[in-house]
Amino acid sequence: MSISFRPLGRDDLALLATWLARPHVMQWWRESADSAAVEAAYGPLIDGTDPGEAFLALQDGQPVGYLQRYRLDDNPEWQRAIFLALGDAGETGDGGETGETGETGVINAVGIDYLIGDETLTGHGLGPTMISHFVDHSWRRYPDIAAIAVGVQQGNRASWRALERAGFVRKWAGTLASDDPSDEGPSYVYLKVRPAV
Repeated sequence: MSISFRPLGRDDLALLATWLARPHVMQWWRESADSAAVEAAYGPLIDGTDPGEAFLALQDGQPVGYLQRYRLDDNPEWQRAIFLALGDAGETGDGGETGETGETGVINAVGIDYLIGDETLTGHGLGPTMISHFVDHSWRRYPDIAAIAVGVQQGNRASWRALERAGFVRKWAGTLASDDPSDEGPSYVYLKVRPAV
């Protein structure tokens, strides 16, 4: 399976709005798919006025998904939510160890979000492959980062199983200190640490 990425452009916003309106996406990516709302949310990523980065995932040259990434230190509120979650990991019994936040350099990390646009493409290994390629892309893009952290809803089994297949490790379970509607409810935090050279 050939996966590549290209930066999101304005010509892609109609396609992204279509994907955001699909039930399998709307259930977890809780934001408006109205064209004005999509422009307001994603236009700054395209223009470079938002420090995050947005991409379409291409399979054999055809758009199949959307991914975005952002340095945690560019988003202090989300950085704090992840820091609090991973700082508490030793008390959850979910695989974390006390002090792990400092050891993994989670403050010096990026976060990623992702979706597959067409539900018929889910369940065939595209998600883990797309995430794995994006992780490799992120290590190259940010040679200084120590880890990639992802918050995911506990009910979104397909998403967290894709993370696990892409080598992420569950470090925490609970309710994130976030005001983003997509983070409401019980969540997991997954982490992938940069491999040793």
